[in-house]
Amino acid sequence: MELDNRGLASAELLFVMLIALIIIGGMVSLINSRMANTQTGELGVARIEGEKIATAIDTAYKNGKGYSIDISFPTGENFVDFTADVTTDGYVTVVYPGKTPIKIKLTTTKIFTNYTLSSSNKYRIANNGTITITNI
Repeated sequence: MELDNRGLASAELLFVMLIALIIIGGMVSLINSRMANTQTGELGVARIEGEKIATAIDTAYKNGKGYSIDISFPTGENFVDFTADVTTDGYVTVVYPGKTPIKIKLTTTKIFTNYTLSSSNKYRIANNGTITITNI
């Protein structure tokens, strides 16, 4: 073939390969970007739920002895599996699988004992002089 003798077929093949690699590289970048956005969104949901727990504890503390509040977490499409550790030193630490834990500072340190909350349960946070959390 005359194109092969002058090297034109090889140049065309290299050019086609270059275009294919650029297209594939763009698709990989797009897929990675979409996955990162999904993971960021899930982490945001876990952060919001941690803030919800901290707000409920602070509300029970500020409203005085005898006040209680019930909290639950979203199910279905917005469900994010996480655990939240409430400690006597006044922090809520949201643990989302495979991600860095998120620490949220509470107004109070009057927590009776350390608690671990799961995203699949409902809880009652009560002020009995100290903050107690029970699974309901």
